[in-house]
Amino acid sequence: MFENTNLRCRNCKYWWPTAEGGNAPNREHAVFGQCRCNAPPALIVDLPDHKARYPSWAVTKRDDWCGQHVHTTS
Repeated sequence: MFENTNLRCRNCKYWWPTAEGGNAPNREHAVFGQCRCNAPPALIVDLPDHKARYPSWAVTKRDDWCGQHVHTTS
């Protein structure tokens, strides 16, 4: 099966690299990032005294991909 290696998270305008090991976010070298294609769902976290809800973007690896890829212009 043909696989286009350009359609990866690292080349998608919706992918935001995360800081790693004290380094600033860098699209060229980051291993993980956040997919910001859709609004983040609210996750529920059980804390000792209450439940908390907070939004969280999907975390992906730079070589992951999906069917909603939009190539970066830079």
